[in-house]
Amino acid sequence: MDRLTNTAYWTNLSSYFGRGGKMLFYHGVSDPWFSANDTVNYYERMAADSGGMELVREKSSRAFLVPGMGHCSSGAALDRFDLLSAVVDWVEDGKAPDAVVATGPAFPGRSRPLCAYPQQARYKGQGDPESAASFECK
Repeated sequence: MDRLTNTAYWTNLSSYFGRGGKMLFYHGVSDPWFSANDTVNYYERMAADSGGMELVREKSSRAFLVPGMGHCSSGAALDRFDLLSAVVDWVEDGKAPDAVVATGPAFPGRSRPLCAYPQQARYKGQGDPESAASFECK
């Protein structure tokens, strides 16, 4: 009965993705209630069961980990970002989100890219270290 009601087992989303469905995940790395590792584990299992990571990342789903963010928001983090516009751009214009820019009240004047898993933001070695434009996803 657990497999019918526990969505952690629902990892084959190929029929949803096959109809053009898109899904974005995000999780605060400092979430005190649920580990970001659980979301990464689910995402990897879902990708494997839905055609493989490369296909899923290219056509259907992306995951974003937010350093320092607690449960859904807050913490010493850049926890203000717009995933709704990102998924709309993907659905309507075919532009998959490789990164979204995050800001937040914990660090006024700072912005960073949140990179699509498994990539992470890396400083380019030049430019304003407080600006997302000075970082790239690798």
